[in-house]
Amino acid sequence: CVNVDMVQVKAAPQERGEVSKEVMEAEGKVLVGTYARAPLVVACGSGCKLYDLDGRKYLDFSSGIAVNALGNVSPTYFVSNQTGTFISFETTKVPFRQCILLLQVELVKRLVDSSFVVRVFFSNSGTEANEAAIKFAKKFQRFSRPNEKEPVTEFVSFTNSFHGRTMGLALTSKEYYRSPKPVMLGVTFLEYGNIQVATDMIQRGNFAAVFVEPVQGEGGIYSATKEFLQSLRAACDDAGTLLVFDEV
Repeated sequence: CVNVDMVQVKAAPQERGEVSKEVMEAEGKVLVGTYARAPLVVACGSGCKLYDLDGRKYLDFSSGIAVNALGNVSPTYFVSNQTGTFISFETTKVPFRQCILLLQVELVKRLVDSSFVVRVFFSNSGTEANEAAIKFAKKFQRFSRPNEKEPVTEFVSFTNSFHGRTMGLALTSKEYYRSPKPVMLGVTFLEYGNIQVATDMIQRGNFAAVFVEPVQGEGGIYSATKEFLQSLRAACDDAGTLLVFDEV
């Protein structure tokens, strides 16, 4: 397939539907059905256009899962200089040491200089980021309250939330995502957007961290109000609880 506006599909018109059907059936046999699939087999793309095996053309309004939206095989990618060197490089499997990348260090410095963070933890997915946040929160509580016999290990999450699919991550509210059980214990689910309930629970409870999505995307686009997020910040500060924003 050539990345131009017009694409030649070799299958005859009466055969094209069967070609897509065969591919979809094969896909269902070899891939785990983590996500629902649209009945569409994409052959190639160019810019904002996609082409299926049946020769139909579509406008592409997707951007993967919270990644770039630069179009398909565009010659004007802003990362073109970097892709001439490498796009991805494993920094943790060099024998006896970790490899340090200049580009990565420069990126971290920019992130630190332009935000509230002191250090940056890179991960491959949102699930890994949340797992790391859980561990960081527990460690923070252990070191900030050294005299307490029982470290704080419980968390607050909210209804309609999605924080990943791993077995240990029980912050996701929907029951079918948290099966099979048991999952990580000690998570209290509160109504998303309810300032009074959240404030009372956080100040009354003993939580390591509160996890919240400023914009919930799994069950629809639900945006938290500024007042709700500010109330969480104030309640967490008063209680010595960390506030974790799970956002892209």
